[in-house]
Amino acid sequence: MFEGQLVFVTGGATGIGAAVVERFAELDADVVCCYHHSRAGAEALAARLRASGLSIYLVQADVSDSRQVAAAVEATAAHFGRPIGVLVNNAGDNIDPQPVESMPEELWDRVIGINLTGPFLLARHCIPGMKTLGGGRIINVTSISARTGGGPGSAHYVASKAGLEGFTRSLAKELAPFNITVNGVAPGLIYTPIHERTNTPESLERLRQTIPLLRIGAADEVARVVTFLASADASFMTGEIVAVNGGMRMD
Repeated sequence: MFEGQLVFVTGGATGIGAAVVERFAELDADVVCCYHHSRAGAEALAARLRASGLSIYLVQADVSDSRQVAAAVEATAAHFGRPIGVLVNNAGDNIDPQPVESMPEELWDRVIGINLTGPFLLARHCIPGMKTLGGGRIINVTSISARTGGGPGSAHYVASKAGLEGFTRSLAKELAPFNITVNGVAPGLIYTPIHERTNTPESLERLRQTIPLLRIGAADEVARVVTFLASADASFMTGEIVAVNGGMRMD
């Protein structure tokens, strides 16, 4: 389905990002897994996919750092000899949740930097190449928290994800004349390693009971929506935020 296409996925070493990387690779894309700290996870994923004859390329970058983003995009284009046609801004984190009254400004800036500035920087560096290709796809991974207000102490995370939804819509209007679509995917409760830090088995069970489908989602279920939005089947969709939450929130 994606043969000959170059796909760049941030936060691609674990969780939803790893599922997205694997899904695109299985659909014959040349996939770039961009990671920051999760080198071991990225290398294990690459080894597994390469053993199956699939294409994956690893780059390391802090997505909140413009110079590192530029270097990662340039290295990718040099390696494959063509621009990135599909960008998936998946990297994100809810670091050290705490009340606003005690939240250090540095913590606020760090989360906003990863979750919102990162997608801005990646888009800025990938758009010129997409224009030379005559079109492209940008998919931003947001969160149900952007609509619900999130859990306790998550104002920095919620603000970043709500901002990402607004950025998605604005960028969709800006890039529509160039045949570049921009959409978002808003996962609900998806089981990923982040929950080992932010939830207990008891809190996860309480959350599960609020989901009409009565189960926690799998990362691959988000990945399948991402690949749909990147496909020709979604060619007339832009500026949309697609909820993947088992009915936990219906707008």
